Amino acid sequence: MTRTPRGFTLLETLVSLVVLSVGLLGAAALLLDNLRAHAGALRRVAATSLVRDMADRIRANPRGGVYYDARTPAPGASAASACVESSGCDIAQLAAADRAHFESAAHALFPHPDTDARVEYASATGAAAPARYLITLRWSDARNDAGTDSVALQVLWQAPVAG
Repeated sequence: MTRTPRGFTLLETLVSLVVLSVGLLGAAALLLDNLRAHAGALRRVAATSLVRDMADRIRANPRGGVYYDARTPAPGASAASACVESSGCDIAQLAAADRAHFESAAHALFPHPDTDARVEYASATGAAAPARYLITLRWSDARNDAGTDSVALQVLWQAPVAG
């Protein structure tokens, strides 16, 4: 009379543990990859928000034009700080304060020294061509394959026509 074995052998248990471990490692790798992607998305959302804030600041100072351009020297730190006070400020001081805020917020958000926050301005070339602002924020991102990431926003602004 032959007895039929009941239960699992030690070898079957070890094989099932190996298969379960491989599956759990794959799930953990997938979870880590999703967390990295989520963190990158949050960084891009924050950068986009900062660029849009700068666009709103430019829209609030429509005559500031060339003073927002990164290629134009800023009027000085005293001019930007004077704008914060309650005494008011002119368009150049407001533009300098807005640029300083944009650059400091970008460096606070992305503390790497390669972070570049800039605004480029092209004045209107005629009645049909509006002024153009290109607001760009670039930062180093070691998690990205290219090593850098950026957000850019182009703002077209045309003075309203009286009439």
